Amino acid sequence: MKTILLSLSLILALGSQAFSATRTVSNRSGDVAQYTSLQAAIADSEEGDIILISGSTVSYGDVGISIRLTLIGPGSNPNFNGGASATIGTMTFSSSQASKSVLQGLKITNITIGVPDCDEVQVKRCDVNVLSHSATDPTRIPQKWLLEESVFFSSGISNYRDQNLSANWSIRNCYLFGTVRLNGSIFTNNIFFAGSQSATSANIFTNNIFMSVSFSNIIQSSFANNIFNNTPNIILANNSSSGNFFNTNPQFVNFLSTNFFGGDISLQPGSPGISAGTDGTDIGMFGGRGYLITGIPGIPSVEIFTILNTNVPQNGTLNIKVEGKANN
Repeated sequence: MKTILLSLSLILALGSQAFSATRTVSNRSGDVAQYTSLQAAIADSEEGDIILISGSTVSYGDVGISIRLTLIGPGSNPNFNGGASATIGTMTFSSSQASKSVLQGLKITNITIGVPDCDEVQVKRCDVNVLSHSATDPTRIPQKWLLEESVFFSSGISNYRDQNLSANWSIRNCYLFGTVRLNGSIFTNNIFFAGSQSATSANIFTNNIFMSVSFSNIIQSSFANNIFNNTPNIILANNSSSGNFFNTNPQFVNFLSTNFFGGDISLQPGSPGISAGTDGTDIGMFGGRGYLITGIPGIPSVEIFTILNTNVPQNGTLNIKVEGKANN
């Protein structure tokens, strides 16, 4: 029944990919799924296929992705998936053919971009420890990744091969713990904690909250309507600044730096960030396009599946009632 319901959700959400194969994976005993191994499901997939991964207390291990795929788990917030996330060890993107892949609702220890031309990957509502670019080609870095409504811990996001290359990434409504080092990218409605911004250029920072973040050698960037809980070392003559709050407490309800899902990063009434964004919404993760605290993937899900006639005569019709939720 779980496989039927998940497949129905995907039919509703991904009609434009109706001809792609959908594979189900679960390593939990007693579950009904096509695969127990995620890597085996990936190996059997073709470009554009969809893989649904059930939550589990056991990791699915390390995987490699060399073609464009969509991988969907039950959600990033363990408080809303029964503590059974779809956990993956190291996920390595090993080919440019993996460009435009989509990751949703997963818990991933390490995303490694192993080639310089794996572009336009989307990471949505995921819990990621480290995201790094490890390719040795110094002339190019992956372009136009989209990170949204996700949590990134530990080493954060770093392009350390060539600081003169622009990444053109878009990062919105994310929690970023640790060093984030990208050029030519747009950061909107995020929370940055600790780590540093150093030797970067041509970035746009709008409606973010910076907690104990250090800055150095930032040039040609713009800062608008951000909150800093300290006085950052940003040379304004080399950048642009407007509407920012310096040395200001954002007044979270309950900010737990090392236990994101155990806290509450919404803003208290009276916070200087309320309705203070460039778009009139809140500064921080709940402003702009918003952050869904459940971390459930942004596809319709079946909430009620009711069989209306339990007794069906031979060649008769089974009547069912389905009610769903958008999860946008």
